[in-house]
Amino acid sequence: MTSERPLAGKVALVTGASRGLGRATALEFAQAGAFVVATARSVEGRSTQPQLPGTTVNETVRQLEAAGGQGLALACDHTDPAQVEALMAEIRTRFGKLDLLVNNAWGGHDPVDEATRGREVWEEPPEQLRNMLLGGAYSDFLTSLSALREVMTGLGLILCTTWHTEEPPGWLPYEVSKAAKNRFVYALGHKLRARGVPVIGVAPGWMRTELMELHHTPQELQGQTETPHYAARGMVALAGDPDAGRFSGQILDVGELVDLYGFTDLDGRQPHWFQERQQRRSP
Repeated sequence: MTSERPLAGKVALVTGASRGLGRATALEFAQAGAFVVATARSVEGRSTQPQLPGTTVNETVRQLEAAGGQGLALACDHTDPAQVEALMAEIRTRFGKLDLLVNNAWGGHDPVDEATRGREVWEEPPEQLRNMLLGGAYSDFLTSLSALREVMTGLGLILCTTWHTEEPPGWLPYEVSKAAKNRFVYALGHKLRARGVPVIGVAPGWMRTELMELHHTPQELQGQTETPHYAARGMVALAGDPDAGRFSGQILDVGELVDLYGFTDLDGRQPHWFQERQQRRSP
């Protein structure tokens, strides 16, 4: 293992890797030397976001292989226990182990979209919270426990991408669903303390993902926005830190990771989006 390839010899599972943060994480982990099992519902010929061409898990693996990495694209809906169990059986057969798990699968905004929310909290579509809990905490729960049972037999690391709950709170179902994810990180980290498997949440800032660029103007995305590679590089740093266990059960903002490990975004910048947002909101 070298400083340029700190994850050499590791097998990593990155869920929700067809686009956005999942794709960036798969690319960055592969560049750091890991063999990446990339999963998503969006596969060749069947995408959950057909308006975004090329955003499939197959394209993610083609990109990381073109850059010299190694990976495998597999279809999986991480809210379906049978599909998750089949995925772990495939990993066990092919590799016999899993060293790193990144719970990034989401899909909590579909089929109900943020634009459908009501002006009053009682007008929220009832499916919205259900979708977000399934796509968030439930997905992380299923995947983590199956991985621990089937393939994470030795020491490993579980990372969950999430979001800080804010003050004052934002969109009600979103805040509730992210609070559930964050409590899952804390509780599972506590349960696995004796086993030596850290569980850490990573909260990115305002990312310029494919969906964000579709729904926002370039002017709106200026300033402290960041590429998905920024948070992905923070997760590489965590995965390569032999003392990462000191953060188990915590939610770390990407700005905090930058201060610890000193990485940059693709453009060389080091935005601290969440901290600056909170400072602006403070009375």
